[in-house]
Amino acid sequence: MISSINKFNPFPTIAGYNLVDELKNFIVSDTCIITMKDIWELYNHRFPKNIDVYFVHTLEEIELDKEIEKFNNYKMVIGFGGGQALDIAKYFSWKCNLSLFQFPTSISVDAVFGHRSGIRRGGNVNYIGWAIPESVFIDYEIIQSAPSIFNYSGIGDVLCFYTGVLDWQFANKKNKCEQKWKYNSELAAESLKYVDDLLDNIEHVKTMNERGIDTIVRAHQWGGNSFYSSGWNPRHIEGIEHFFFYNLEFLTNKKFIHGQPVCLGFILGCLLHNKLEDKFLDFFKSLDFDFTPDAMNINWNDVDNALSTLKNYIEKNNLWYGIGNEFEYSSSLLDQLRDTVHSLNKI
Repeated sequence: MISSINKFNPFPTIAGYNLVDELKNFIVSDTCIITMKDIWELYNHRFPKNIDVYFVHTLEEIELDKEIEKFNNYKMVIGFGGGQALDIAKYFSWKCNLSLFQFPTSISVDAVFGHRSGIRRGGNVNYIGWAIPESVFIDYEIIQSAPSIFNYSGIGDVLCFYTGVLDWQFANKKNKCEQKWKYNSELAAESLKYVDDLLDNIEHVKTMNERGIDTIVRAHQWGGNSFYSSGWNPRHIEGIEHFFFYNLEFLTNKKFIHGQPVCLGFILGCLLHNKLEDKFLDFFKSLDFDFTPDAMNINWNDVDNALSTLKNYIEKNNLWYGIGNEFEYSSSLLDQLRDTVHSLNKI
């Protein structure tokens, strides 16, 4: 299993058990753990008592930059937690030229395998910087102990390959592909293999055994690695599903479990492309992963607002061309999305 994880690996990845206890063997005094308060409460007893800890409280660049000075006192940072902790660890590593180690406590998002940090500028998502970890630690025991909603969230950053490719194909047919990201059928086909691999391993993903974790990790690695190795081309790994999420976050000013709005956006993208295949419906029905608005502490009015303004958001932020640039909003689209999502979640 471990060798398969390193197949597409731009930096070393160590997979196994009890890896968190190995950290103390190389943590130096000038180290800071970047994490979240709830995560630290669970695992602080497994770290040296005198270790410095930074709790993520914002993703806004202007606020983060106010805290750069304190990180100039460190030589190393360890991102320990979910996507936000990992992104902020990358950010301070880049800004302050610090050694970086990454330790995801769930596989909710592909942030650990991306070189750039997903920070916010005025509430809008921006991917900036360049940070390469010395190593990524995939501790099966830690990940398996995370609430299932966080690990199931990771499917969003795999399924998005499908809607990303659909958007890319749509743009190609309209002669709207960016000059630097011309349609590449081989790259698109390779991405779709990881979607099929996810669907084929549904039973393992459901239980989050080693094979299930590896399935999602391999896809996340492919996404991060192929993004930069294809000239920072995001076309084959994301599209309207993420644009919907970005707009929803911007409008509501809420922080989400990444995969919930992305999966809602995935259903939206499939509906708009008329490509919502039964294999995806069956996949969602077999998982206990609720991405209804209620589960995200929002309502369908919020979703309606994000839908009705999505085209403008895409154009205003100069996001790459796809179905989102041409679809016509209507209340029937909201009804179709709501009915589909409710049927998947047995509501």
